[in-house]
Amino acid sequence: MRRFIVMLCALATALAAPGLARATEVSLAMDDGVHIFASLLEPAGTPPTGGWPSVMMFHGLGGKHEDLLPLAQTYVARGFAVFVPDARGHGSSGGYVSLDGPREVADVRTEFQWFAGLPEVSDTQIGAWGISLGGGAAWNSVVAGVPFKALETFETWSDLYRALFPQNFGKSGAIYAFAQSVPAERIDPALRPFVPQLIGGENLSTIRDLLGSRSSLRLMSAVTTPSFLFQGRRDFAFDIDQAVDAYRRLAGPKRLYVGDFGHAPSSFPGPDLAHILDLSIRWYDRFLKDEPNGVDKEPPVQVASEPALPPKQKLTLANYARPPATKRVELRATARHSMTARGKVVYTFPPLRKTVEQFGAPVLTVTASTASEWPHLVAVVAAGGTVLSEGGTLTSFGRNAKRVSFRLISDANLLKRGTTLKLYLGGTSTVQNVANLLYLKLVPDDARLRVTRVTLTLPVLPKTISR
Repeated sequence: MRRFIVMLCALATALAAPGLARATEVSLAMDDGVHIFASLLEPAGTPPTGGWPSVMMFHGLGGKHEDLLPLAQTYVARGFAVFVPDARGHGSSGGYVSLDGPREVADVRTEFQWFAGLPEVSDTQIGAWGISLGGGAAWNSVVAGVPFKALETFETWSDLYRALFPQNFGKSGAIYAFAQSVPAERIDPALRPFVPQLIGGENLSTIRDLLGSRSSLRLMSAVTTPSFLFQGRRDFAFDIDQAVDAYRRLAGPKRLYVGDFGHAPSSFPGPDLAHILDLSIRWYDRFLKDEPNGVDKEPPVQVASEPALPPKQKLTLANYARPPATKRVELRATARHSMTARGKVVYTFPPLRKTVEQFGAPVLTVTASTASEWPHLVAVVAAGGTVLSEGGTLTSFGRNAKRVSFRLISDANLLKRGTTLKLYLGGTSTVQNVANLLYLKLVPDDARLRVTRVTLTLPVLPKTISR
């Protein structure tokens, strides 16, 4: 977070010269009496006729509105008023965190109405900006009818259950880390009993309903709000498919950018921050200021390269008319291996014969059998010490060999000619490295599994972007 603030302060200073706008601190009472604390930033000078075009910015889980103030300055410098609240249960705001549920949507609606009612702010030209949890709040508010005129989301979800429980098997380590980012006493009492179940992957039908009610994907076909989705190349919490699936369903003007930022193993901001902000500001200029700047006429999908090492560090961009099509590269191995509950199986594939750029979700097919029980399987794909993708699934192996296929995390990786990929199989992601804490649920101590065949299918771009 310190790196985030330092970088944004430096950028804001450059963009907002000759001076930064001062933030006015406000407190708003919600309909249940809870107070939401926020900052209001306005450009210097006289507002245009109709008031300042404006942006409401929403922070991530465990964050606070001050985290976004340096970034907010870049929008103020470009002629936007900005309202940045502490989400309920965060920062100085009261109330409990209920994970972008109906209560938080009601808060956003009240905040919007207050902001739009300011005489110096346009009551119609207001956009939303949200990152991670804040992106979920923005999406859920839009599908609930809050009348934002433009929307930008960063490294967030559209289907929260599928993001955290792909193949009905939870990313227990990530869920635990998210839960720990908010003090237990600030979590909605109605949700607290579900936290251990979320971490443990229990009571899945109820968890599916709980997270489904906080997801917007099923309603996006009715969304006509101009929407720009920014998603990370390597984000093991909310992967590329979370944005691609949303992009495909949206009915209004839309753009998608996939770049070098995100949740772990990436971070925000990334080396492409200046380009992201240029796209972001142009999107708001077009739909909040009605400036015909062509941002909505450019190729709607853009994918950024992996950053090159200095001194050749340069951003390469590829443009597409739609989410890029891929072709398949299959890697197979037939060696027979057995593993115990705390053991692992490792397959090393032959070195790649040419450079490829993986984009999307690898698919792993495993043929295995067990005489006891092996309730779930975790797979990690790595090159050297770098994890390229990983995933897990519930299984129902028996005495007779059975084949199971499942998707891994949808991400993007440049794989150079000669790269040797390793596949790690086990009960947890720690079988690849004790520091790999994404999947932590254990299999029973007496579990045994015999693996006889694996096929790893990589989706790759027809032409590489990165160098």
